[in-house]
Amino acid sequence: HGAWAVLVDGEGAVAWSHGAPDDVPASFTPNELAMAAHYANIDDYPAFFWNRDDGLLAVGFPKGTYWHMGLTFPASTVRMVPFYLLLVFAVDLGILFTVYAVSRRRTQRAVGPIADALDALSEGRAAELRLKGDLREIGDQITEASGIIEQKDAARANWIRGVSHDIRTPLSMILGYADALAADGRVPEDARAQAALIRAQGLKIKDLVTDLNTASQLDYDMQPMRLERVHAARLLRTVAAAHANSGLDEAHPIELDIAEDALNAVVLGDERLLTRAVENAISNARLHNEQGCTISVELALRDNAYCTIRVSDDGAGIAAADLAALEARLARSRTARSAAGSFNRDHGLGLVLVDRIARAHEGSLSLDGAPGEGFSVTLALPLA
Repeated sequence: HGAWAVLVDGEGAVAWSHGAPDDVPASFTPNELAMAAHYANIDDYPAFFWNRDDGLLAVGFPKGTYWHMGLTFPASTVRMVPFYLLLVFAVDLGILFTVYAVSRRRTQRAVGPIADALDALSEGRAAELRLKGDLREIGDQITEASGIIEQKDAARANWIRGVSHDIRTPLSMILGYADALAADGRVPEDARAQAALIRAQGLKIKDLVTDLNTASQLDYDMQPMRLERVHAARLLRTVAAAHANSGLDEAHPIELDIAEDALNAVVLGDERLLTRAVENAISNARLHNEQGCTISVELALRDNAYCTIRVSDDGAGIAAADLAALEARLARSRTARSAAGSFNRDHGLGLVLVDRIARAHEGSLSLDGAPGEGFSVTLALPLA
């Protein structure tokens, strides 16, 4: 390595040397030795020193082969090193959090409109995005998908409306002729019974068509709610009278009970939809009690904030498992995009529409019943 060595005795003279350059002194003063040992070099030659019994041994190397650095710190500074390290860690953590927060904010700012658009699509509303940069293509695809869904919804709504209109005219003729035959004394008894059966089934078809129209209107806002102050007692009297005067089904008499404090109850709602909700609750009682039952319609106040409309019967009732399944179906329909999509062969759209109409008026629907103890449907609507 090109090293050399000198041994300096106690008097400062070089007592022995090996390969020492010519410019290395032959003797040293105590001050020169102290400076040489401190800076680890002899005349710019890097050197290492060892104290021996016979003197001070210095081993030197060619110039530029070693770099020496001496650091001196106060003891108080050394004691503060852990604090400094903790401070550096805290600053680094703060910088990391700032970068994360800024990045997250930018991401939310970019993704937020997309999330809102997807929420709108899931709720059946149109979504239109005008994004820039890397997300522009995704925004255009969502906008295009929204347009396609809107076109399909419009086509389905128009189809339901068209079919309902086409069915209504021939159905009215069938009901008219069936009613005339059922009331004609010249027609044999069995033929009149068959005509009455035709009329009853025709009315069921009419109710189903009406339910489909109502579901379509609620789903697609084809006919927005016409909010007005509705006198609840008067509405129930009208529905009960229409049922009693229909003369169709004497096996299902109807009773009306209006609490004294609810005589003047008023709700803010669409009278057409509220009437349909009560009619559907009554039809549900008739449908599931073909052997006959008494139907009760009650109006009462609750907490001076709601009026409750309860339609109950004293018929066959419902098993606990069936009641749980029906409530689960209603719960699923609340998250479904379309009420018409919740059609069920056994229950039709009746109670689903009652529930949707109640929620459209910021109200609620509850069911109750037991085997042999009848079944009840209760609507709670906020007072105006």
